[in-house]
Parts: sequence; C-alpha cells; structure tokens
Amino acid sequence: MSEAWTSARSASRASIEILPLRDGDPRAPTPLAPTQKSSPAEILGCAETLGIPWRRLLLGEIDAEQKLRGYLRDVEAEFPLESALTILSLSALRSWRVRDQVETLACQARTSVRGGLKGLRGFFRRLVGQTGPDPEALARHCRFAYERILLLQRVRRAAARSRGTTAERLAFVCSSARCAFDDAAWALREEDSPRRGRRMEAAVRKVRDEGFLVPRARTEARSLAELRRIVFASSRPARPRSSLDRSGRATSDPDRLRLSRAS
Repeated sequence: MSEAWTSARSASRASIEILPLRDGDPRAPTPLAPTQKSSPAEILGCAETLGIPWRRLLLGEIDAEQKLRGYLRDVEAEFPLESALTILSLSALRSWRVRDQVETLACQARTSVRGGLKGLRGFFRRLVGQTGPDPEALARHCRFAYERILLLQRVRRAAARSRGTTAERLAFVCSSARCAFDDAAWALREEDSPRRGRRMEAAVRKVRDEGFLVPRARTEARSLAELRRIVFASSRPARPRSSLDRSGRATSDPDRLRLSRAS
C-alpha cells in the first residue's frame, strides 16, 4: 500500500514538473537554453536547432521597423496602435514595438485594468478591418505627412554632420536621426549634391512625390505652413454645440426672471 502510494505520488510530481510555466511563473534555470547574455551565434544556433524561422522573423522585424521609422518622427516614443496599423496594416504584429503594447493591453485586460479590454478589442477590430469607414482618415493622413516632413528635415541635418566613409555616415544618420536606411541614403545624396537646395523645400517635395496630400501654395514654406494649420486644427477637441430653442437662445442657459421694481 505504501509502495503504491509512493509510486503514485512520484508520478503525480513528474506530471506536474513537465507542465509548461504559466505567465508570471519564475523560469527554471536551464544550462542549455541561451539567455540575453549569450552570443548571437549561440542564440541563432539554438533557433536553428529548434526549427525557428529566425531569418523570416528578423527580416519581417527589419521591414516593419523601417516603415515605422519612415513615418514616425520619434519611433522611440510610445505611439498609438492605430498609427502602427495605418503604416503596417496586416504586418503590424511583425513589429516588436506593437507586440509589446498588445501584451500590455492583454495584461491590463486580465487584471481588469480600465481600458485594457476595450483597447485590445479595438486593436483586433482594426486589424481585421471591422471598424467601418474612418472619418478621421484624412486628418491622420495630413498628420503623417507633416510628421514625415519634420523627420526628413532632421535626417538632412544629421547627414550634414556626418563624417567618414559612406557606411559610417549611413550608420551615424540612422542612429542619430532614428530613421530608415532609405531616408539616410536620400539625405546623403541631397547633402552631397552640388545643386543642394533648402532642406525644407526638398523634404516637402519628397513627401508630395511619395503620394501625400500636401497643400500647394506659392512657396513650399507656405505649403508647409498650411499643412501645419490643418494638422493643428484637426487635433483640437471639437466644441460642444448647445441646442437652441425657437427664440434662438441656448436651452442650457438658465431662465432669467425679470425683477419687479419696488413700489
């Protein structure tokens, strides 16, 4: 009886030990699994052994990061998920920045933090295209155009400060301006051109050539000023309109009583 109980207990302990870890459980140290301190060769070797398609995953991450850096002025700052969906569309989950925010929303939803479940549902509804027509699409388009112009001007300033070989200058521009490689190469070509013009005008022309709607004015400076006015106007909260009665007076206003004169 005792031996049967002991064997049953050991079998139960073995079955518990092979269960996968739950979220938040401490990870048991395993000498065979790589860590963040391991060399890239060790990490990639382990991925190869496990059959993880690390080439495809990394190329997808690089492509997503390039696109985000091409349209966000400060990719290091936290950005709305709707901006990532506008830029990346169905490939949004290939970005580690997006996945980190989705994981945060999932944790908030599990712990009943206010807004977590709503944000998570909204993200996946937009991901599969179930949100319907977007009335703010044009305003968001203009905002992306304005942010991209500011980004390209910053890239040009970084290119003007770069020194060394072409590879060294590209690395400097990408790291200091937090931009994509294509934008860094464009900035270097513009800076090295003998017919180099004003950076702002070149940035406005490039953004317009990329398909963005930038207002046309007598000068590119006025075009940028008009675009800035549209972006700032669309970012202001709309003022609530008070309903009017037949007399034209707001119904929310309190009725004023006429004071009678003392006799």
